[in-house]
Amino acid sequence: MKAILFSLLAGLLAVPSAFADWIMIQKSTTDGQVQEVKIQIKGDKTRLDAGKQMTLIANGGDSGGIVMIMHAQKMKMKLDPEKMKSMMAMAAPALGGDKPAAKPAATGQKEKVGDYECEIYSWSGPIGSGKFWVAADFKGYKEMAAAHDKMMQAMGNPAAAFAPQAADFPGMVIKSEMTVMGKSNISELVSAKEENVDDSVFTIPEDYNEMKIPGLPAGK
Repeated sequence: MKAILFSLLAGLLAVPSAFADWIMIQKSTTDGQVQEVKIQIKGDKTRLDAGKQMTLIANGGDSGGIVMIMHAQKMKMKLDPEKMKSMMAMAAPALGGDKPAAKPAATGQKEKVGDYECEIYSWSGPIGSGKFWVAADFKGYKEMAAAHDKMMQAMGNPAAAFAPQAADFPGMVIKSEMTVMGKSNISELVSAKEENVDDSVFTIPEDYNEMKIPGLPAGK
């Protein structure tokens, strides 16, 4: 159960949402294991593919819920807002509970990452720390940050102590280096293009078996 919660939280924290069509590719390295993360956005719909192993599909922003798809097992797990709030409540003790959000701080250092001139921020919370390269001139970052944080808050998310909120940064996070709960992760934006995303991308596989969420009280 803890592994499922950690994977879901890590995935959600990586997902931006916007009001246009975007296709973004990130390179994510966790404990030395490199994985490509593809994010496709159409309005308030978002699809995140973590390699070929797992997909997260969010339909309808903060009201449509999320489907977690595990391809090797041909399983899918539906998470409506109430279920997600229950899961987040279960994870809260490990994520710092309802402690005030830890805010990132500007270091005064600047560095170019790919095509972007970035300012470097640092962050430290109860269960981890991180370093972030932020591009203030990234097109559409304000809309992405607002929609992302709205979805996280609607879930009753205790992750304020897990990582900074998107709106805490004056730009797009192009690269991050984090250590959380003993796990190290480096994430870097490889590409971001504003282009048409077909509605079929957000179709849930019908031939996958539905997996019930372990550990939730009856009726959740």
